[in-house]
Amino acid sequence: MLDKIFKLKANNTSVKKELLAGVITFFSFCYILFINPDILANSETSKSSIYTGTILCAFTATLIMTVLANKPLALAPSMGLNSVLAITVCLELGFSYAEGLSLTLLSAILFLILTLTKLRVKILNAIPPYLVKAIGIGIGLFITMVGLKNSTLIISNPDTLVALGDFTNPITLTALISLIIIIILQVLKVKGSVIITLVATIVISILLKLAFGENINYTGIVSLPESPYFSGFITGFTTFTAGDTLNIFIAIFTFTFLALFSSLGSIILTQDVLNLNDEKNLNKVMLADSLSFFTSSFFGTSPACILAETYSGVKEGARTGLANISVLVLLILALFISPLLSLIGPEVTSSILIMIGISTLADLKAIDFSNLKIAIPTFFAIFFMPLAYSIIDGIGFSFISLTIINLITYDKNKPFKENIHPLIIILSIVFVIYYILLL
Repeated sequence: MLDKIFKLKANNTSVKKELLAGVITFFSFCYILFINPDILANSETSKSSIYTGTILCAFTATLIMTVLANKPLALAPSMGLNSVLAITVCLELGFSYAEGLSLTLLSAILFLILTLTKLRVKILNAIPPYLVKAIGIGIGLFITMVGLKNSTLIISNPDTLVALGDFTNPITLTALISLIIIIILQVLKVKGSVIITLVATIVISILLKLAFGENINYTGIVSLPESPYFSGFITGFTTFTAGDTLNIFIAIFTFTFLALFSSLGSIILTQDVLNLNDEKNLNKVMLADSLSFFTSSFFGTSPACILAETYSGVKEGARTGLANISVLVLLILALFISPLLSLIGPEVTSSILIMIGISTLADLKAIDFSNLKIAIPTFFAIFFMPLAYSIIDGIGFSFISLTIINLITYDKNKPFKENIHPLIIILSIVFVIYYILLL
């Protein structure tokens, strides 16, 4: 029955492999469940309600992806878009949180239109193959940076920008031991190395915190979830004024633009492995992704996107929507065991995220770095993502540099599209407008 529903044999996978990979996916992104409320909570709503909303949003969005596309791509509120909602929309543009949720709904409508008109597919097809590879590598290194930052293996430094963390800190030490464990297991090709590392790191984390006299903040195992902010977006529509028109446009543009490239980056990272080069499969994924955008408004949280962290499960063999069943079950459990889950800090999965970057470096051999026309846009895609801590900025600077280079070296003997695709030029201009709006 499962093979018939999820097409396991056709995807050369098994029930065990899928479900275990789904567990890895969940623990790779579960830190978002706790960080998202910290960023979004305000006077209109509480951390507890946003925690519930984040889980319900992730559950519904991932379920949509499972049913419509049968791909192991988990979705949850984006760590970039939550900052846009909390800081850009609410603080800088002056909208209430309820109004911000209304604007995410309007953005979702625009996002769906872009998907139904196949514009998103056209954008993906307009990107040169070498830059597609570079974006995938850049996202891998971005995920690595997330792991390094979350684990405090790398910390900020006012003199050198970044520096090694403090190994007398139990969180940093846990991450270091975890990294050593997963390197040894993967070099020795031990089956289940990620799951073994995950379990071992949870135990090590608790033991080290106790040994260092750290408070592990144990408050129990089970707690009842608080109701999410269901009616917020409805209330928001009733309080807009004519003077808000320009700011409404800016907010919708920002939400839609960032969501477009956040999801595009995650699709690029997995497209070869999940056969998303097939346009039928790609259209299903993009439709599921765009429909999932609507869930955030209803559950009172920031927009959901395909998570780059979902590659951790894909890397471990997830090929179908069956892997998402593990994610869905664990999300439901997370509603009721938040006190227990909060004991598992982001350092527990940091080594898994770090290894993702290493695995994506294999694609470097497909890029001709001796050709500056290729090397420069590739450089921005690969290095600006982790260094600027933004997938969007990596894509933006690579597109802008690609446009400039190909226009100044324009070959009149070639058709226009062979020099540079018009969509890349248009998007480069849009990126420039976006950066101007940030000033």
